[in-house]
Amino acid sequence: MFDNLENVEVQEQQAYLQEGVHKVKIMEVKTSAQREGYTGTPYTEFKVQNQKGIAYLKLSGADANTSAAAVDVRKKIFKRFLMAAGAKTFTNPAIACKEAVGSVIEVILGKREYWTNDKDTGEPVVKSVTDYKMAGPEGSNLVFDHTKHNKALSPSDSAAFKAAHEAFLNANTGGVANDSMPF
Repeated sequence: MFDNLENVEVQEQQAYLQEGVHKVKIMEVKTSAQREGYTGTPYTEFKVQNQKGIAYLKLSGADANTSAAAVDVRKKIFKRFLMAAGAKTFTNPAIACKEAVGSVIEVILGKREYWTNDKDTGEPVVKSVTDYKMAGPEGSNLVFDHTKHNKALSPSDSAAFKAAHEAFLNANTGGVANDSMPF
């Protein structure tokens, strides 16, 4: 079934880069247009890598529902990233993205918390995702700030999570978890 298995090379699993400042090389670029059937907000995603791992930096674009202010901010973030990567051609975004591939840059990644329901059990859980925050050219000595670059659950999201989790526990224990109920 698997002939010559001894000749198969297996690469070690790459870890994902976590929050902090990382010197990385831009390995490839993809856009949402390359995803068959994708109908969400357009984006451009850069795969970056260093000896510690990889990260996928997703830069959001704009659609008909995006406000003018958001479009302006997203354009500035996108151009700053491309400038940090040494791109020179801004009349054509596809060419600018291709110019960025192969560049070595510094990036700041932050951790953002959110809550969702576990897909198997339905139990509300808090998860986190690593988000792109900013980039600079190699040697720019970016500084990571935990309070500025990380985003914990907001007080309202925290309260919503606690309420959802309590409701889940009550529903799955027949109300036994809450002894203050009169029945």
